[in-house]
Amino acid sequence: MRKEHTIQKAAQLAGLTPHTIRAWERRYGILTPERTPSNQRLYTDAEVEKLALLQRVVQSGHRIGQVAGLPLEELRGLVVAPPVSEGAEDETVSLEKTPVLEECLLAIERFDPDALEHALARAAARLGAAAMIDQVVIPLLEHLGAGWREGNVRIAEEHIASAVLRTYLMRTLGSFQPPKPAPLLVVTTPTGQNHEFGALLAAVTATLQGWRVLYLGPSLPADEIAGAVHRAEAQAVALSIVYPPDDLRLSDELPALRRSLGDSVPILIGGRGADAYRDLLTAIGALAPGDLQGLRTELEAIQSRTNSPSGSLHSI
Repeated sequence: MRKEHTIQKAAQLAGLTPHTIRAWERRYGILTPERTPSNQRLYTDAEVEKLALLQRVVQSGHRIGQVAGLPLEELRGLVVAPPVSEGAEDETVSLEKTPVLEECLLAIERFDPDALEHALARAAARLGAAAMIDQVVIPLLEHLGAGWREGNVRIAEEHIASAVLRTYLMRTLGSFQPPKPAPLLVVTTPTGQNHEFGALLAAVTATLQGWRVLYLGPSLPADEIAGAVHRAEAQAVALSIVYPPDDLRLSDELPALRRSLGDSVPILIGGRGADAYRDLLTAIGALAPGDLQGLRTELEAIQSRTNSPSGSLHSI
């Protein structure tokens, strides 16, 4: 006679949470457990083993969507086999959950945006704005991205977190804007690039670096970006590229932006998708910081050239 386990017991044995199991079942159909008359899930030993194997395979770097339908024998083989990397968008993020991060994630899981706002505010007061970005905001976004790819973050949870984080970043951006004559940076994303958190993080980072920032939101065509740079007399423009890695529009938009700006205005381009356009960035003479620390370094170098005796950016 086979043993049957409740979802709580199955989760405990497999090293998962009941929430993750339900999400995997709903999104990927990994299992169809039997139900009691009261609609309680029941799992066999073999089903618990599959859950445990999936947990180990996902932890090793495989995407749940790629392995959910595999039989037990193949899953056993993957436990000892290294994953094949398909780029940053497919990698599982494994980060230490600090107390602040745990508090934020708990607030999101409880659908409590007020608690999330308060957790962010307390952390910001203790850490300061710059450390807050590096130690809380970026890890939180990476946890949410990993949870989304693995199927254990609900759409509503992601929306709650995104709304609160966007408000926090916009408030921080407004609070730290230096006055003139600080150099001005235009920040946005190219047309069709609708993910704006990379751009917002760049905007806040630049502000903390001593730049004034004109943040234009996501998805602007080249002529609008160039028009804003010229009218605002900005010293540089920063763009974020996240997804997709093969957007054909960028092969026209980025060269058009360079032509409109001329050679004197630095274009800084980063984001998770930027590496896929490396040749194009080189062709237009764009700077590719790689991460926020790289952005800080590039902005500092531009400031140094701007403040040099020649006072010119035409040598860039």
